[in-house]
Amino acid sequence: MRTSTVRSPRAAAARAPFAIALALACALPAAAAAAEPGPGPSGFSVLASLGGGGELGLDHGQAGVMEIEAVPGVELAGTGLRLEAGVTLGLEPDTHFGFRPGARYQLPRLPFQVRVAFDASNSRGDGMRWRWLLVGLSTEVRLTGAFGLFAEADTGAPLAGRYGLPLLVRGGASFRF
Repeated sequence: MRTSTVRSPRAAAARAPFAIALALACALPAAAAAAEPGPGPSGFSVLASLGGGGELGLDHGQAGVMEIEAVPGVELAGTGLRLEAGVTLGLEPDTHFGFRPGARYQLPRLPFQVRVAFDASNSRGDGMRWRWLLVGLSTEVRLTGAFGLFAEADTGAPLAGRYGLPLLVRGGASFRF
């Protein structure tokens, strides 16, 4: 005797969001790899993002971090290297400004970039001080030659005793000129 399983439209509809998310998760890395990020005609680029996370190991104070970051940079053609001078507007643990000089390297034949940056900030009311050495990994999906979306995760080491170990994630847009 042969039996068949009949699925209701409601069960199929419940699985649709999962199927769409799975399809996007499979397609985005392939799209990022196929896009081969490269510099725009001038080599000048700007990244804009919103990020958040926390600091581990704080003795006192708030451990949450939320910030808006703008990162102008110059891409060195043919090297996969972009030199950056980021600025941040911190919203947590207090309102503060920061400066992040650094570099980003596009890993050959992979849809990932490695970022290294120093972070100086006037967070916690002590004036501008070096806060962290950040190391991060990001991926970017280029939607056009001049515009893309990226996601990044950063961690690193505190450069002053009153800061904790940073764990940050951010997402944003990239523009190439």
